[in-house]
Formats: sequence, structure tokens, C-alpha cells
Amino acid sequence: MDDLTLTQTTWRGQDAWLIAGPGLELVVSVIGAQLAAIRTPGEELNPLWQPPWPACAPDEGAARSQTYGEDGPTAALLANIVGHNPCIDRFGPPHAGEDRPPHGEAGAVAWTVSVAGPERVLLEADLPTAGLHLARSIALDGATAAVHTVVRHDGDAPREIEWAEHATLGPPFIDDADFSAGIDGAWIWSGEPRATWRFPAATDEGPVDPAEALAMPAPDAPPCGDIITTRVTDGLFRVANAALGRELIYRWDAEAFPWLCLWTQHRSRDGKPWNGATRARGMEFATKPFPDGLPSSQRGREFHNRPTVCMVPPGAGLEKTFTITWARLG
Repeated sequence: MDDLTLTQTTWRGQDAWLIAGPGLELVVSVIGAQLAAIRTPGEELNPLWQPPWPACAPDEGAARSQTYGEDGPTAALLANIVGHNPCIDRFGPPHAGEDRPPHGEAGAVAWTVSVAGPERVLLEADLPTAGLHLARSIALDGATAAVHTVVRHDGDAPREIEWAEHATLGPPFIDDADFSAGIDGAWIWSGEPRATWRFPAATDEGPVDPAEALAMPAPDAPPCGDIITTRVTDGLFRVANAALGRELIYRWDAEAFPWLCLWTQHRSRDGKPWNGATRARGMEFATKPFPDGLPSSQRGREFHNRPTVCMVPPGAGLEKTFTITWARLG
């Protein structure tokens, strides 16, 4: 592992940390511990999505309907979201009757940072409503980052949570890029507005060709957008852009995250703050197939022979790891 430097910085006007090694540097936001940038030192090219609207911290008036289209927790998340955000303990909207942000509190609370050694940075947060403690360590090795997360609670019995690593990629990296993943099936979500689907003949009961689901619409394609889940057989996805000479590879344990949810947004959302201008691809490896806002008792504990439930045991908690490689092609 590489020796790291940790520096306070800002990103989109908000507080952040720069974690740097000799072959890779990451920018992580203080609010939400969202991975805002992955870069080769000395270069500006960043594969992660940057929203086309202004950022605003929750205590600076993020819940402003004139900017973000609505008040409350959803506005706070949209005001701060960028790049890759951890979705814990919800993936999607809160369950009925809950007062939580979409995708859970992890992406909307302030995290603390410490250096756990010359080769590791530790980020921590408490989720007050969910009653969870999160500890996320980051280590760098050349062009690869290893991200290890532990979720704990103080209860005496196992706790059910939802967990997704919501990696969202954006231009120019996704333009004319080749997407591949270790998947063997794909199904479109019935919760998406059908008018925007790229596959109007498909239903949530019928499969979509995985290669077609992975393909990102061309920059000049008509507006479209959908949410498709894919069944993971090998925990990885790879996005390669030959014109830019770069590739991005994520790897994880397929048993830890058995679903890869594909969120395709190609200028199809007209409301605030999207305004028909957003082009992004979410590659969201998760413990459940869709961001549906339903507890497991309503959505079912399995979907196409894969589990949809994630349990955090008492005591030591639950650990999951993924790696990110940002490298030159060839």
C-alpha cells in the first residue's frame, strides 16, 4: 500500500478532503463521504458525475424548492449529491412513515476523518435515525483504491438494512464508452415512467438483454432514462473510453452485493433541478435489486434466485469491501 497525504479542500464550494498517493488521488466530501473525484495526480480527467446544479450544504438552506424542486430531505440530498455516494440504511426512498432522506442518512450527514496509519484514512459517521455507526477506510495502491466499510449497531439482535454503493459516472468519460459487467440477467423496474424507457416492450417480469442494458445512449440520442437491475455473477464492472485512453474498474464480492442496478439518465428529467440537462449513468451495486422504497416483507426476500435482504449482526457488525481502479488503457 502507498503512503498517503490527507488535505482539507473544497469541491463544488463544499468542504472535502483530498486523499493522495503517488499513483491516484481521491476527493471525498465531508457531507455524505461521497467520492467526488478519482484522478491521476497532475490530471483533471474525472470519470464521476458532477451535477449541473449548484451544491449547497444542508445547514445553508439546501431545502429550497426554487432551486431543487422541493423542500425537505430530498432537496438536501440533491443539493449535496456528487459522484459515488454510499446508500445506507436505505436504497431508494424511505419506507412509508419514515422520516429519512432518500438513500438513507449516510449521504446526508457530516463524517469525520482521521489518519489510521501512513497507508490508510478512516472516515466515520453516526446515523441518528437509523441508529447505526459507519466506519469506512480508504487505502491506495498504485492506480487502485480499496474501500472497506463496517456497519455496526448497539442492539442485541440482527438488524435489517439496505445498502448500495451508488457509483454515478458522467461526461466526458461516459461519452462513447464501452460498458461491461459480470452479470447474467437484466430486468427493468416497473416503478419508472414508461415514456422514458429505452426498452418500451419490456416489463418488470420480462428480461432485457444485459449488453443492451449496459450500453449508454449516444450524446446526440433522444432523451431517455430508466432503471434496470442486473443479476451479478462476478462482482465487477468495467467502463473503457478509447478516445480518452482510460478505463474505470470496480470490483466487489458478488455475495456481498448480488445486484448491479443501472440508472440511465439522458436528459429525460425536466423538473428541477434536472431541467433536462443531466446525462449520467449510475452503476449501483446493491443488496437489493431496485430502489423501490419497500420493506422486504412487501418486495419479497428473493428476486430471480438472488437475496434481497441484508442483515447486520450485533457486536462486530457487517463488513464489505470494494476496489476502484482508474488506469490508462493498454
